[in-house]
Amino acid sequence: MIESRKSRRKNEKRVDDQAAVVRSLPMPESRRTFCVSLGCSVLGGLLLWVAFPPLNWWPIAWLAPLPWLYLVLRPTPMTRWAYVGIWLGSFVHWLLMLQGISLAHLLLIGGWVALAAYLAVYVPLFVGLCRVGQRLRIPIVIGAPVIWVGLELARGYIITGFSAGLLSHSQTDWLALVQTADVFGAYGVSFVMMLAAAAVARALVPAGRTFWPLIPAAIVMVLTLAYGSFRLAETPPSPGTPPLHVALIQGSRDVHIDMDFEQSLERMQHYSELTKQAREQNARLDLVIWPESMFALPHILLSPGTVVPSDQEEAIGQFRQEFPKALRQASELLNPPANSSDGNPTLFYFCTTTFDYGSSRRLAYNSAILADEHGEIISRYDKTHAVMFGEYVPFAGWFPVIYDFIPVEGMTEGDQPIAAQVKGLSFSPSICFESTVPHLIRSQVLTLEKQGTPPDVLVNLTNDGWFYGSSILDLHLKCSTFRAIENRRPVLIAANTGISAHIDGSGRVLVHGPKRQPQVLIAAVTPDGRRPLYHTLGDWPAISCAAACMSLLVTGLMLRRKKSVSITRVSP
Repeated sequence: MIESRKSRRKNEKRVDDQAAVVRSLPMPESRRTFCVSLGCSVLGGLLLWVAFPPLNWWPIAWLAPLPWLYLVLRPTPMTRWAYVGIWLGSFVHWLLMLQGISLAHLLLIGGWVALAAYLAVYVPLFVGLCRVGQRLRIPIVIGAPVIWVGLELARGYIITGFSAGLLSHSQTDWLALVQTADVFGAYGVSFVMMLAAAAVARALVPAGRTFWPLIPAAIVMVLTLAYGSFRLAETPPSPGTPPLHVALIQGSRDVHIDMDFEQSLERMQHYSELTKQAREQNARLDLVIWPESMFALPHILLSPGTVVPSDQEEAIGQFRQEFPKALRQASELLNPPANSSDGNPTLFYFCTTTFDYGSSRRLAYNSAILADEHGEIISRYDKTHAVMFGEYVPFAGWFPVIYDFIPVEGMTEGDQPIAAQVKGLSFSPSICFESTVPHLIRSQVLTLEKQGTPPDVLVNLTNDGWFYGSSILDLHLKCSTFRAIENRRPVLIAANTGISAHIDGSGRVLVHGPKRQPQVLIAAVTPDGRRPLYHTLGDWPAISCAAACMSLLVTGLMLRRKKSVSITRVSP
């Protein structure tokens, strides 16, 4: 027994000595590159995260690209594991940015992780393409902003697109900078930021240090800020009509996927009480807007000859009676007899589900409905861009049985924008995260212009109660700020639990509500009247950047294949 203990201690000492020798040896270059790549990526991701809410230290965003650019300029060859390290660091960033998604439902934790994992791909792709550009002797002050913008555009389209959290979105507090969005969209601001970061990186990184890129970067910054200052100082054309007085009703009801109908009715009552308060405190209201999903009763449409399922016939019949009754009551609340003869009726904008029972199958739309003072429907807009994991699941269209096992109902997408007329002004509605998609809102505005009904006001009806006051609400507001500037239209947001707001055509947030607190916001809305160049140029500058990314990707694959063939030929 004693001998075995001595032997065990001797073996343990030998193992410790061997481990000490290994630790004293130089780290293999591949492991060193992985650690450096992981550390730089984590640092860049954390710097960019702190630039957004909840911390909102937005000037830090100008420094965030520097660790990634260091990896681009580093002369050491990059291994596959180095790019895995970059992906891991970016994955941490997106987990922090989108943490609020995980609060909606336990099953959405998987969606949160999957979305973060997908979005994390773009930073290693950025570093890789920039390094290909370096091999082709493309200056980083040209390559980095072009590649970054091209990848931002790509993720705005791939898998239906995710355009929230762009580099430019961190800068909504610097209004003079972001005014160029009415020319190049949010992508133009990202271009300027990455150009500045690349110029600083060339001046700081020892390998091939040079200072000349600071000159064009400074010129671009001066021109950008001069243009922004000019746009902020100009007075939009006067419409010659008094402003519309719009009440944005922000209730505070957290929501979850498996809520029952009684809870929905209680939520609707909560909004009715806030609406009554708005009516009592304001002698004149032209329009009252409720957020998405706060009107509990569905709108039922039956096509001629529709055969209703027998197990649903009673419920459908009841909803067909209760919906118009509740709509009339809401309109009577907004238009009491004392105000009925003043010639200034109050209209009602709200969201609900429209069930269209056709001859083949039931269609479910997420609809924004405008009703007049008699409770009659004036216009209906059906949401055209569904939210992944919230309103649809990828590939569930091919395998509808998926919806039998998850608490998500498939939503039918609408096919066109709608111009809703409110006392001489035209409103273009969007629902929920549609306001995060720049090309969607631009396309809707241009479509309505071609139809002869150009919108004067953009309105977003959203239910952000899923996210329990997390920074997803702030990110949503930042996207709407860019939509206002890109289209030079005021934006009205009615959001359950916040952040409701009135944003003018220059991106100024004139009024906004708190998070997770009920509040009635009164917005005096006038058209902006300016036409942005972004409507003419569109995303073609960013598309050109995306085309450059594709060329670099093909070139990089060809160079890699050529190198692999060369190694094979020289091998014994």
